[in-house]
Amino acid sequence: MSLYTGQSRVLTGVAVTLVCLLSVMGCDRKFPDPNSPVVESVPVQTLVTGIEAGMRIDLAIYLRVVTSLGREGYYFEPADPRYTGELLQGTPDPGGFLLNRPWSARYRVVATCNLLLDKVKNAPAAEKAGAEGFAKTIMAYQLLLNLNYLDDNGIKLDFSGTPNVPFVSKAEAFARIAALLDEANASLAAAGNTFTFKLSSGFAGFDTPAGFARFNRALMARVEVYRGNFQAALTALANSFLNAAGPLNQGVYHVYGTGLGDQLNEIFESPTAPFVKFMAHQSFQTNAVAGDTRFSSKVAVRGSATTFDELTTNLAITITSSSTDRVPIIRNEELILLRAEANIGLGQYASAEADLNIVRTAAGIAPYPTGSTDATNALDRLLFEKRYSLFGEGHRWIDMRRYGRLNELPIDRPGRDVIISKMPRPETE
Repeated sequence: MSLYTGQSRVLTGVAVTLVCLLSVMGCDRKFPDPNSPVVESVPVQTLVTGIEAGMRIDLAIYLRVVTSLGREGYYFEPADPRYTGELLQGTPDPGGFLLNRPWSARYRVVATCNLLLDKVKNAPAAEKAGAEGFAKTIMAYQLLLNLNYLDDNGIKLDFSGTPNVPFVSKAEAFARIAALLDEANASLAAAGNTFTFKLSSGFAGFDTPAGFARFNRALMARVEVYRGNFQAALTALANSFLNAAGPLNQGVYHVYGTGLGDQLNEIFESPTAPFVKFMAHQSFQTNAVAGDTRFSSKVAVRGSATTFDELTTNLAITITSSSTDRVPIIRNEELILLRAEANIGLGQYASAEADLNIVRTAAGIAPYPTGSTDATNALDRLLFEKRYSLFGEGHRWIDMRRYGRLNELPIDRPGRDVIISKMPRPETE
């Protein structure tokens, strides 16, 4: 499926062109108009398409890394031992691709968002507001992924491309991410009924200013839960697309395609291939509740186990079903669990229990007995449900870190492995 169904779009080519554009603009070269050498001639639609395409670049590396760090799974790569070496032994290379490629890809998207903002600065009010709402929401999402990576090592909020600008603290980064989301939400409210550009099918149902605002508030809810602002998270969720009676998979997605210049979903592997690289940790089966469809739908139990670098599992990850299957940015199931988490943070255990039971019932397992969730078990229950509902989507390591529970993650090679809490600052920075 192409990123734009029925339309001929060379999406990865667009992203690469924009990367080249950003690189050229950062070099000491002469142009007829040195203040705006190229961006004036780039259509808004091309920038929007490039932003969507760029968000997918090296996302697979990010997901493999955080899945490994959170001991949800392993990535058995015979050509590169770093996935089962430095990621599991506490010495990530600050100059290596596992850190630098996702980090740089996210900032390239931020840079393209800034080009879009510059492009529309003199556009009619509603058109400008729509582009601002889109660009600032995506900027916030990209910065959040890099902050997830580095945690209290901080990130950079100066996007000039100058390498010696300082990192900001985690609190400052969160504050700016939240401010971007609020600024975007205000712009979306002033953007009229439609965007002047088209979004991919990954934004189906969220491709108008009003619909996109619900996506924006969903991201804000995630940010506020991460910051421990639980009442603010509930407010954001009330204005998101959370639907307790709706499909759990409803949401916003990265989409992939086989068209010329498009990108395939790099997470997918056939679970019946002779050798599968992306494998689930054996404890995902050991700790599962019998009959939980979140287990059976997210992994395939292979007939024989794979042992690689002294790590053994027979569970192939099946969170995507083909090389063109979509990958979630945020889903209704996460929003329901974020509401449970916020209510636990506020001591409102009955409300949290009701939401936990929504996902359990949908997974085909027994709900928690009414009134049995309290201060002694609520967080354990939440983290269990998030582990199985959001497996492989990039949350487990971050959730365990936020609650000081990284020491509960398994150590598979005692004396060799450790649990690391954050990625280092990139050497190039």
